[in-house]
Amino acid sequence: MIIAEVPLKLTLFGEHAVVYEQPALAMAISEKMIIKVKSNEKMIIKSNSLSIKGIKVDLNDLKLESEETGKILSYVIGALSYFKEKKNALIEIESPVDPSVGLGTSAAVIVGIVSAYSRFLGYELTNEEIAKISHNIELSIQGIGSRMDTYTTALGGLIYFPKDGGYEILDQNLELTAGYIKRVTTTKDILKYVRNMKEKNFEIFNDIINTIGKITDKAKNLIKDGNEEELGNLMYINHGLLMSLGVTYPLVDNLVSTAKNLGIRGCKISGGGGGGAIICTNDVKAEILLNTIGARIINCKKSEHGVMIKEIN
Repeated sequence: MIIAEVPLKLTLFGEHAVVYEQPALAMAISEKMIIKVKSNEKMIIKSNSLSIKGIKVDLNDLKLESEETGKILSYVIGALSYFKEKKNALIEIESPVDPSVGLGTSAAVIVGIVSAYSRFLGYELTNEEIAKISHNIELSIQGIGSRMDTYTTALGGLIYFPKDGGYEILDQNLELTAGYIKRVTTTKDILKYVRNMKEKNFEIFNDIINTIGKITDKAKNLIKDGNEEELGNLMYINHGLLMSLGVTYPLVDNLVSTAKNLGIRGCKISGGGGGGAIICTNDVKAEILLNTIGARIINCKKSEHGVMIKEIN
């Protein structure tokens, strides 16, 4: 059996702007998705923790029973289809969180299957190769997106993605309080919405996106300097800009405003928006506040390692 452990991620700065060639900051966290691959008579995908309890689909006779099942399977099938060589396997997916909440679960599914299934076929891919392959698969499915999620879950750590490509892994640690609520829409739909805004209000859109990019660059320097107070201020500003793009959610906007009034240094959405993940500077008041809206608190300690693969005989 091959087991891939994939860290989930939090976006710190640069949501949406990163899609339009602006920088971003993201951090792999200690919540892990587990992908298991073992020999089987048929190609079977199974999950008791993603979207619909007890998903079990025979991929040799594929029948989709719901839209949510189809979304998950599109990533699974996309990852499996990358490999020309095929060997039947039972693939099990175990997730500690709900899907599509801004924690990179879609990317983790792709990264995990690319990692585990490639090893199952006898390949020895590096984490960098896994990141590149996974990003290309994600693009082929979503049609638009950045390398941030797939690279962060594949490589681990706190990563700065500059606008001109490449990435820089930062040595610093960042302590946060984070949680998530259910989203009211999907990342794919939000990306389409933002793209439509760009087409209708090109100049205003570019001003917002460029400003988010400048905030991200400044945030990287503040993280390196350990300046949490100024970093927190940037979190509030970044959230306001994302609100102006129309990707936030009223319940979360109210929470962010309350956080500021309570003296919490920083708070913002994390990820695509429409609900989902919320991050604040580390504060007991932030956890209490997240609990008041029914958010599930997550383990957001930085994961130094990206995807890790184990072979069990």
